[in-house]
Formats: sequence, C-alpha cells, structure tokens
Amino acid sequence: MKTENLMLITDARGVLANTAVTDAKQNPLVAAFLGWLLRGDDLLALLEEAATRAAAAKGAERTSRNVAVLGFACGVETLKTRFAAEFVAQLEWSIGRPNFATGGEPCGVVADPLNFAGVVAGAESALGKEIRQRFEQWSAAVWKDADGLVQDGGWRRGLLDILGHRVAVAKATANGNQPVWLAAALHRRGWSAPAEQSVSDVLKAALKEASSVTDGFEAGLRLAAIDWAVQRAMDFDIAALTLTDVATVLHRVPTAFQRWTWEDKPRTAKQGAQPRRWHIENEYHFQSMLYAVLKPLIPALEEEQYLPPTGTYQPRADLCILGLELVVEVKFWYRGKSVKDLTEEIAADLTLYLRKDSPYRAVIAAIWDDGARTEEQAELKRGLKGLSGLFDVVIVNRPSCMNDPATTAPAAKKKAKKAP
Repeated sequence: MKTENLMLITDARGVLANTAVTDAKQNPLVAAFLGWLLRGDDLLALLEEAATRAAAAKGAERTSRNVAVLGFACGVETLKTRFAAEFVAQLEWSIGRPNFATGGEPCGVVADPLNFAGVVAGAESALGKEIRQRFEQWSAAVWKDADGLVQDGGWRRGLLDILGHRVAVAKATANGNQPVWLAAALHRRGWSAPAEQSVSDVLKAALKEASSVTDGFEAGLRLAAIDWAVQRAMDFDIAALTLTDVATVLHRVPTAFQRWTWEDKPRTAKQGAQPRRWHIENEYHFQSMLYAVLKPLIPALEEEQYLPPTGTYQPRADLCILGLELVVEVKFWYRGKSVKDLTEEIAADLTLYLRKDSPYRAVIAAIWDDGARTEEQAELKRGLKGLSGLFDVVIVNRPSCMNDPATTAPAAKKKAKKAP
C-alpha cells in the first residue's frame, strides 16, 4: 500500500477507536458488542464488567439489553462458562414476554437489532437442546416483527437482514442499501461472507467520513471492516507486501515447532499405528518446510529459479519472489561447519544472485542451525551484516526434541546446484 494510504488508514482507525472506546465506557451494550466483535483486551474487560452487572439483575431490573449483554459475553469462549447459566435464565424470561406491550410499544429485542444480535450470539454459543426449539420459534417471530419496524437503508437494517439469515427466516434478504462494509465487519465472527473483489470498495466506504462517526456501534463496525480489507490486501496483493513482511514471517517459523510431530509412541490406538517423526536433516528438508509456510501467504513464491550463468556455472536460487526482487537463500548449518565457512558461502551466493543482469536486488538468508549454537550465532550475524544486498538473516535452531544422536545430521555436504 502507498504511504499516504497507510497514513489515512492509521488516522481513521485512531479516530474510530477513540469513538468506540469512549462510547463503550458509557454504554454497556456498546461495550458488550465491541468486546464480542473486536476482542481487544480493554474492550473485553468492559464486556466482562457489563456482563457481571447484567447477571446480577433480578425481577424488574431485567431488560432486553441485559439479555443481549450476557449473550455477547457467551459469544466469547473465555467468558461463556461464567455467564451461560444466567444468559439462559434471562433468555427464558425474554421469551416469555410479549413482543409488544399493551400500548403497542415493542420490546427491546424487536426495537433494536443490536439487542437481537446479542441474543443470537449467545444462543449460537450457549443454548442446549431443551430450549433451542423454543428459541428458534421465538426468534423467527421477533425478526418478523422487527422487519416491520426497522426502516430500509443504513447499517442497522443491514444487521437485521443478516440476523434473519442466522435464525433461518425465509423472508430475510440482503438489502442493497446497506453499507458495503457491514458484511466485511461481521465476517470475523462468521456472520457474513463479503465478496472478495469488494476489498477496495469496503476500504473506501469504511474510511469515508470516519471522522464524523459519533456512534460507538458504527465506529467498531467500521474498524472491523478496515481490518478485514487491510488483511485481505496483504494476503492477496503482492504489491502490498514488503521485504520486512517476508522477514517477519520467517522469523516466526520457530513457533511451528510447538505442534511439530515427533513421537516416541503412536498417538492413536489404530491397529498398525507407528510413532512418526518429521525429520529435518538437510537443506532440502528445510527448504520444503519454508515453502510450505510461505506459499499459502505469498502465491507468487517460486522455487529453484535459474539465474544468468557465470561462465559454465549457472546459479539456482532456492526461493524467489520476483515482485519484491527477493531471494530467500536457504542454508543448513551442519554441526561440522564453521562460522567462517558459512559466511564465505553466503557471500559467494550474493555475488551470483545480485549481479546487474539479475532480476533480484535483495537476499534474506534463512539458516537452519543443526547445532543450536546460540553463542556463535551473534558472530555469524556480525560477519554477514556488512554484505551488500543482504536484507536480513533468519536463524532457526534445531528444536531440543530432535536432539537424539541417532537422528542428528552428519557432517556438512553442500547442496549441489548444477545446470540442467
């Protein structure tokens, strides 16, 4: 993204976040809705506080808003256990009330789609079979009554239409007058599916007149829509990526070993099951792992790309992103290889990859340290730091679970890179 666009997004997010948090501190329903939608620590704390007060309401203190607040709390996994029982009890109270008072005034769930949204969020998360059928009948009647009250156009009407699909009302249809950012905003909660090609339209609409938004609900929805659009742009537009983004992903590769398969005994009782271990014993294995990590995020990633020849030798780069003019050079630092040898090897590769007639201008060295030599890694990075064109150095240590002498890689053998 262009710098000016990022500044515009940053400024708009700041304004919208301030509006959302300010309103959330004054309105428990705003706090509950935004805590459920955005999940920020401050908003979750406000949601928990609001739900605690709503759960304490008894008799005449009960309101549709309290039921909604408890519903949003149940929609957050870490809060569901604490508030589920009281939500169900107050939902029973709400189901037992008429949708309209004797004077014709609608109840809160009918009058305000935000109250209805909280009830639906809680029902989807916390209801058991014994009440679910009654809820489905009641919620369909609520939607039909609300359909006659909530005017066409605007995000509240759009929210009501989305809720109609959640409670399976056949009449509910998407309204063409609702903001294009609404479906994107609710996508993170699985309530909608915006069209992929609408990323630009969503971002423009969510940013439009953001400084004039005074409603905390709308501010939070626009924030969620902006985050959706930015994330989609990062995922699918190679022009939105930077060298720093790629380096950041590579630096996070070690977290994959938290779920790495390395078994001493079978994990299942299935007949014939055997313990499995995903070995990384050479440069090919490490390159395959990095490819599996990067390719879903960066579809333009290519591997084993031949570069202009030097005499009779034709270099071949390991992983390449042409749009960023970037080579990810993969190295396996065997236990028998010195810092000096590895430094000279990488320096030689740089001279081949970054020639004037090469399409690449930067290299990230991704190194598997089979000996996990943390004390020598600082020395290696110092030696590589001054090399022209080397953007970053990423070192991945062999995990301690793999430190079995029987499975340790043998002495160094450089991967051959021959011309076809």
